[in-house]
Order: sequence, then structure tokens, then C-alpha cells
Amino acid sequence: MPIINASFEIQASNHREYHVYYLAKHGDQWCRRLHLIGTVVGVSGAIVGLVRRDPVLAGGAAAAGIGLAVAGDVGLQHITPTEVRNPIYSVMSNFKMCYDMVKSKKL
Repeated sequence: MPIINASFEIQASNHREYHVYYLAKHGDQWCRRLHLIGTVVGVSGAIVGLVRRDPVLAGGAAAAGIGLAVAGDVGLQHITPTEVRNPIYSVMSNFKMCYDMVKSKKL
């Protein structure tokens, strides 16, 4: 059972619990869109950089993708990026959120 305090932070015991918290923190549609764009830019650029054996391109693309997601968190939602507290569950939830957005075509 997740424990939620007054500042809406969570101590999740598994990814399913954390994902509910993650979606609540990323409720703004444009914030989610920036996460989707950042994920596509970061992953595709990192893959191209790895194929070309260009670490600058791979790292730069990943940094650009993370920057777009953080811009959505800080600029639109006015929250501390969730990656700071729980990076593994946060990345997993980001990929799941992006997959669900593309799958439902509600961008």
C-alpha cells in the first residue's frame, strides 16, 4: 500500500504503485507531450550515436531528451523532477506513459 504524505510524495514498494504517483505528478497534457518528445529525441539520438560510434552525439541526444522532460516538469508542472528521488522507477514510468500515449493516440 503506498504511503502518501501532505506534499504528495510517495514511498512505493513496487513499480505499479509508483506509476500511479508518476501519472498524478505529470497531469498536464503539455508536460506529458514534452516527455514524449524528449523520450523520442533522446532514445533515437542515442541509438544513432551508438551506431555511428559517436559518444558526443549519443550523450548529447540523451541530455537533450532529459532536458525536454525536465523543462516540462519545472516549467509547466512546477515540480521537482521525479528522476531525482527514484530514477529507475521514474524512467520505467516515463517509458510506460509514452507508450500509453502513443498506443491510445491521445497526444
